Amino acid sequence: MNILYHLRDISNETDTSSFDCGDDDLNDFLQSDALQNQEDWLSRTHILYSTENLPVGYFTITLDTLHKGRLALSDKIADYPYQKYPAVKLARLAVDRRFQNRGIGKLLMKHFFIAAYTLMKEGGGRFITVDAKNSALGFYQRFGFRAVPSQKNNEIVSMYLDFRKYYQKEWKRGC
Repeated sequence: MNILYHLRDISNETDTSSFDCGDDDLNDFLQSDALQNQEDWLSRTHILYSTENLPVGYFTITLDTLHKGRLALSDKIADYPYQKYPAVKLARLAVDRRFQNRGIGKLLMKHFFIAAYTLMKEGGGRFITVDAKNSALGFYQRFGFRAVPSQKNNEIVSMYLDFRKYYQKEWKRGC
């Protein structure tokens, strides 16, 4: 049986009290900070709901920059005159425990990529960044994210994806 989902921005009417992804920081952000950050134009949080209107997962998107020195040599853009590249950041991504291991994370990433593509198409940008917990490194690596070389042994690892390359290779084939 296929479950249908729908995506909505967080709002004053959003009830996130039942959301529990197993990570207190991610739960607290959604329940305490996401709406205020959105109202302050700092980030945008999109919540995926089941047909029963249960919050299944969410992602938060914001703008970022990526310093040239943090990229592998092969990922640098020749003759780029600035020290930082424009980027879109995946600030948060979480799936409720009741829905984990069902492909929801991949579905949220597809929705995130659509939002990131829209931002990049309208305003420029090439890279996507994420600060990943060690337990999530494999998840992001499956999408082609690379760890910033100096960050590989940290508890939180800064990662990036050259979205132009990803788009040309994977996106057009259907992710």
